[in-house]
Amino acid sequence: MAAGMERARASGFRSLRLWVVRGNARAQRFYERAGLAPDGSEEAYEVGGISAPELRYWCPLPPGSGPFAPPEA
Repeated sequence: MAAGMERARASGFRSLRLWVVRGNARAQRFYERAGLAPDGSEEAYEVGGISAPELRYWCPLPPGSGPFAPPEA
């Protein structure tokens, strides 16, 4: 995750956003440990005719040199 975030930052991206299925506690903990947080946006994603509610996660990617280091948990 840190390598992907660093690559995005080095490519000039200033933030990262992704969607997580609501209720997927394992994925939510993973992304939160990497420094992302829910931004309040929710959307339903349909899979095989079934609605799966998702939460959008976000984090800033500040410019600078050196590898990205997620915050200490």
